[in-house]
Amino acid sequence: MKKLIVTLGALLVSTGLTFAQKESDFYKDKIKQVSKTVDLVKDYKVNNKDHKDDSDQLQKAIDDMTALKNGGRINITAGTYYFGSIEVKSNVHIVISKDAVIYPTPPEKDKNYGIFDFGTKGNYVENLSVRGDKGQYTVDVSKVANKRVRVFSMNNAHNFLIADMNCIDDNTKFSSITMGYAKVNGKFVMSDNGVVKNCRTEKAHYGYGLVQSQALKNVFFKDLWGDGGVTLRLETGLKKMNNVQTGGNHDIYAKNIYCQNGNAGVMISPHAIRNGHVEVDGVETVNTGFALRIDKGYTSKEQKKLKLQPGYYANTSIVKNVKATYGKNAQVKPKHFKYITCDAKPLIHSKAHPDGESYPAPAVAAILYRADGNADNANGYYKVKISNVEAIGFPHQKKAVINESDEVENCEQ
Repeated sequence: MKKLIVTLGALLVSTGLTFAQKESDFYKDKIKQVSKTVDLVKDYKVNNKDHKDDSDQLQKAIDDMTALKNGGRINITAGTYYFGSIEVKSNVHIVISKDAVIYPTPPEKDKNYGIFDFGTKGNYVENLSVRGDKGQYTVDVSKVANKRVRVFSMNNAHNFLIADMNCIDDNTKFSSITMGYAKVNGKFVMSDNGVVKNCRTEKAHYGYGLVQSQALKNVFFKDLWGDGGVTLRLETGLKKMNNVQTGGNHDIYAKNIYCQNGNAGVMISPHAIRNGHVEVDGVETVNTGFALRIDKGYTSKEQKKLKLQPGYYANTSIVKNVKATYGKNAQVKPKHFKYITCDAKPLIHSKAHPDGESYPAPAVAAILYRADGNADNANGYYKVKISNVEAIGFPHQKKAVINESDEVENCEQ
């Protein structure tokens, strides 16, 4: 295989943190300080061998634990569970056996739904976690009739941990873990100070994936694995959030992000939001459209009427240690066909992937850097320091990093 290594610039030492992050810089674990530990099966009489909804019992356990002075720990042992719209509250730590399997309980009406909620009603929650015991627990959403499902949703959570979740997906509509914003007493709020680590998803939809953050501050993403979609999507595209100009991602750090058979390992896309600093160390992809997409900001016709400006990320942002390995059946949407070289265009399939949006096509490049434009924030461009980029086995694209100048619309001689 051919190997192409490109190094662009030196590492940037910014006024923010450089990449020597520790989890304790983001999340202070208080699980050892809890007032009480309970077992969901033994103490709340959950039958983990049937197919009945267990949500009421888990919610009762959470309500009991959050009422204690130092909160509590809830152990969920090996078995099968059915949960839906669980409101995880302050000072509650849920620990799930690696041999537990969780299925979502659908809502009575055909609408968006989820399993675990962190402050999604605007309520302030802090010092909370959901994690595995001795390995990753499984959440299976692959057979749901209503595909508008999330595993975790958060809007107003502070000092949080999400860890050790393995999601079995099959082209559901949302990312497994989503972060947004809320309006409380007339003020917009978002989550901050947290860690998301050791999570994975498989068979994700092109437009979704493992994580999407719309609004977040001071959070560390570590050791994330994805099959399909985007493993870590820092895309602030929510229409109503853009229109009121709130949210955005600020001081976000990511380490060791992997994607195969997908759209991208990491996606950085501001839409019309002014985002802050983001730093990514270690992205690896196989048979994926791009290891990293760095998109420029833009405004829709409606947003132009509102006199909004294109968004951006901070010009201090850093990306380093990126490795992309070529494949012939990545998830590629028609809008990116223009970045596929003329000699590779015949390899684009005519039949879409099961997601109905992307097509099997050659992996395009290690990095698509559409934000490359002399840090012209007014037009949605911003600077990202990129270093140590490796593209392995790409027989058509000779560049590891491409930008808007590499578009090929017309292949006729």
